[in-house]
Amino acid sequence: MATIEAVGLSKRYGARNALDGLTFAAEPGDVLGLLGPNGAGKTTTIRLLTTILRQTSGTFTVAGIPGERPDQIRQRIGVLPESAGYPARQTGGEYLRYAARLFGRSRRDARTVADRLLDDVGLGDRAGARISTYSRGMKQRLGIARALVNDPAVVFLDEPTLGLDPAGQREILATIGELRRDATVVLSTHTLIEVEQVCTTVLILDRGKLRAAGPIDEIVAGAGSLSDAFLSLTEEAGHD
Repeated sequence: MATIEAVGLSKRYGARNALDGLTFAAEPGDVLGLLGPNGAGKTTTIRLLTTILRQTSGTFTVAGIPGERPDQIRQRIGVLPESAGYPARQTGGEYLRYAARLFGRSRRDARTVADRLLDDVGLGDRAGARISTYSRGMKQRLGIARALVNDPAVVFLDEPTLGLDPAGQREILATIGELRRDATVVLSTHTLIEVEQVCTTVLILDRGKLRAAGPIDEIVAGAGSLSDAFLSLTEEAGHD
């Protein structure tokens, strides 16, 4: 059973189609790379699937739950938005314990979950440090841990390596690669090499329209590289 399925999903602002008839499915264990130039519809797609926005037309399900039940979907997903903010005065442990409590966990369970997740993302030794002392990469790893406090079936990551140095990028990509054991992951990024390293399938969007979808090797076949395939598909779209 697909963990994400969209059929004819569209979002319109006046005369402009931010997303136009998107149809795709993602399976358990997929790491789905969501690609496209600026304004392609990547963030709109994530906001629709995470129920922040309401679609103009089309249908979707996330974790087997139809889009008409947003409260239930939010219980089954984790989200790391682009440029997420953090409470500087809280420690990493306090932040995660609070997030876990919001999902109804007891104080004891919240502490257990927070400790486990901090260890999982390599921050166990910084649990008692204020978030204001964390590097950008550490904050991104904390954000991923926050996205996992409710044991989600689907995790959405919007530009998780933005602004990181190469070492920070490697750490985040390694963490993403491990997530697929327990959840379907949707990774929105501009960095094609990241997609090649961790993703199993890709969606390429341009101007709100789906240009290609499928396993990376199928997208790359005949093009030579993912970069060549991406440029070919989006440049051709410019002539539509």
